[in-house]
Amino acid sequence: MEDIAKVIGHKIDRLKQSKGLTNEDIGNIIGVTRVTVAKYLSGDQVIDSARLFRLASKFNLPLKWFLVSNEESMSFMFRADNPQENFDDDLAHYLNKFLNEYIRILELAEENNVSYLPQAYRLHLKDNKLNEDDYELIRDIAEKQRKSFGLEEIFDYDIYSILEKNNINVLALRLDNSNIDGLSAYSEDKGAFIVINDHPDIPEERKIFSALHELGHLIFHRDDYDSEPGELAYSKSRSNVNEKIANTFASYFLIPRNQLRGYKKLFRGFVANFGNIFEVKKEFGVSAKALILALKEEGYIDQKNFGFLYNRLKQNGFEKIEPHPISSIKKNKKLESILRRLYLDEKVTTNKVAELLLLNDKEARMLVKAWAEEDYGDQYSED
Repeated sequence: MEDIAKVIGHKIDRLKQSKGLTNEDIGNIIGVTRVTVAKYLSGDQVIDSARLFRLASKFNLPLKWFLVSNEESMSFMFRADNPQENFDDDLAHYLNKFLNEYIRILELAEENNVSYLPQAYRLHLKDNKLNEDDYELIRDIAEKQRKSFGLEEIFDYDIYSILEKNNINVLALRLDNSNIDGLSAYSEDKGAFIVINDHPDIPEERKIFSALHELGHLIFHRDDYDSEPGELAYSKSRSNVNEKIANTFASYFLIPRNQLRGYKKLFRGFVANFGNIFEVKKEFGVSAKALILALKEEGYIDQKNFGFLYNRLKQNGFEKIEPHPISSIKKNKKLESILRRLYLDEKVTTNKVAELLLLNDKEARMLVKAWAEEDYGDQYSED
């Protein structure tokens, strides 16, 4: 068994590094000298429980975090403005706890299948920039992925369910910070996870794009999901070019260029027309911003019209909201289906249903009552 002093020392050192603290800073928090802190870090001396509790309380950490060396967590890659400001320890621990609970539910239901994930690719970039060959490869991979999902000629689909049918777990959580659109996590033994921020201020088009953006990271940057025991944070290896790769993949997946070509006549001799933009964007289920960017990239509108349309969207308040938005798509259907089965088999409680489906007590009781009545009706029909 690993020495508990060394386990705790390693965890305190991880905390020290992540917070940019010195030994003296930690000593001031718990009331010891920096020399004593150094002994804690090296494992030569074990910290007493009162001081460990003080340190845990200061940074809102459970005591268990300091005591367990092999509790596996996953690092996250995600879309956000100013990630260091938007991704804090409280959010990291909330997501870690929720994901671990979800994984336990999958294991309980024997649904933790991590096989047959999308093939991983790695682009070999020159000067850390995308060239024409890179764009062509991303486009080919996006088209190949659509085909493998059975979506070659289909545009009216539930991308969240499609992903889950292909062993990528998708969870919709309402995070308070609407600057965080989506996150993803991956480990070889636990599989792939995409978390969508289901905040009501985020339009459905943006949520869909976020899901495909994170799929892009899972395909092109799988090696970047390096996990360290007990630590959960956004990936420090994420770069602007990685973001561009993920965005490009999402755009090619959602707006297949061979299908977009069929709308070219709408923009021939183009005079900026929002009516055409709104019509086509609803066909593809994408944001107006994503569509006009694709139109510019394909040369269907020129830079002048692109600038005009983009500025008009901003002026009309469509940076955060969406003109002519599509309807919300029901999410967490796989999770709800698994919980329903486990609840009827008396393997989970109403409280666990409420916790994982983010329901209050009344909503959870009503839901499980409906499940029980449906189950009774099904049995009666069979009889």
